[in-house]
Amino acid sequence: MKASQILKNGIAALPQVLWNLTLIALGSALCAVALNGILIPRQFLSGGFTGLSLIVHYLFPAFPLGAIYFLLNIPNYAFGWKYVGRRFFLYSIAGMIIFSAAIEAIHISLPVYDYLLSALLAGVIVGIGSGLILKSLGSAGGTDILSVILLKLFSIRLGTTILAFNGIILAAAAALFTLEMALYTLI
Repeated sequence: MKASQILKNGIAALPQVLWNLTLIALGSALCAVALNGILIPRQFLSGGFTGLSLIVHYLFPAFPLGAIYFLLNIPNYAFGWKYVGRRFFLYSIAGMIIFSAAIEAIHISLPVYDYLLSALLAGVIVGIGSGLILKSLGSAGGTDILSVILLKLFSIRLGTTILAFNGIILAAAAALFTLEMALYTLI
């Protein structure tokens, strides 16, 4: 049964919604483990709005990372709701809220001390977490929403937007912090 059919069927809709929210929660938890267990202790960045949030957090450490991520996404959602589908929008709002909360709630230290291995492990964990979130028919916000907006308004491909945004994050990391941080972020 297709997702659109499931959502139209009132009986089957609730289990599907709960499954998708479970995927979002698991993916968010994995991403939060990578952030708090690897990226932040080593002063690494990530791509997308998570990377932007980390930059703000490193510059202003008194502000909680989850709150920064949440606040940076508000304009995205305020403007993007009319450009994305209703289901994607609602699951993405849930994703942004759950991910923001997971960042603040999950603090696990991962005992990987080699910087290269840390960067690789963080990439694998974030990749799996992001994959679970996207499998839910939503996202955690950030560049996913921004990319759809720019696609609809200016026909800019999703990949182009994400690549350009991540390039800006890498350039900011090199300019504000160190080239080494930018290179580990690239991994």
